[in-house]
Amino acid sequence: MAKQRRATKAKRTVRGKRKAKTGRAVSPPAPRPSPQEEAAREAKLARHREAISTYEHGLGALQIRDFASAGIAFRSVIEEFHDEHELHDRSRVHLRVCERQTMPLTPGPTTIEELVYAATIALNNAAQDESLRHLQQAVSQDAEAEQAHYMLAIVYAQAECPDLAISHLERAVELEPENRTVARQEPDFKSLREDQRVQKLLKPPVQKRRRGHRPAR
Repeated sequence: MAKQRRATKAKRTVRGKRKAKTGRAVSPPAPRPSPQEEAAREAKLARHREAISTYEHGLGALQIRDFASAGIAFRSVIEEFHDEHELHDRSRVHLRVCERQTMPLTPGPTTIEELVYAATIALNNAAQDESLRHLQQAVSQDAEAEQAHYMLAIVYAQAECPDLAISHLERAVELEPENRTVARQEPDFKSLREDQRVQKLLKPPVQKRRRGHRPAR
């Protein structure tokens, strides 16, 4: 009986040894990086810290509305730190803001001709308010600017303000009689032509026939 127990125990020991042999092998420790690899890793970390510092400098300048300095910083992040893709996306957004703020303003129209031209362009683009603003500025500079009065008549006609349109049309014809001929063909005055004031205004003036001199007898 004792021999049988020892035999069973021996079998269990053998099985345990077999299980230990079939277990997962322990992986060897990872090799330590070489001095060159360690130096490259440190250099990469230093560049990353420099990129973050440059980006934060741009944010600081942006907060105090120093758009020129901020733009330089954000552009530097994009152009000099090629591996910082996440910072690139943020820097591009901020850079567009800086570029809009530092863009030189285009001088607006100042002379009567420039104001009337700007008003015409605005009206063609369906920007009636902008057109009206230019024309009112032109009239304030020169109350006898017949082109501005004529254009104001068109703007008010389109805006369905017949009284104002007729008032400026009368002034335009008074200052320049040739506007009467032009107004007859103006499609924007179609809604005004049934008004008696406009009919009278656009009616061709009666030319008086000159009497010839009688020959002397």
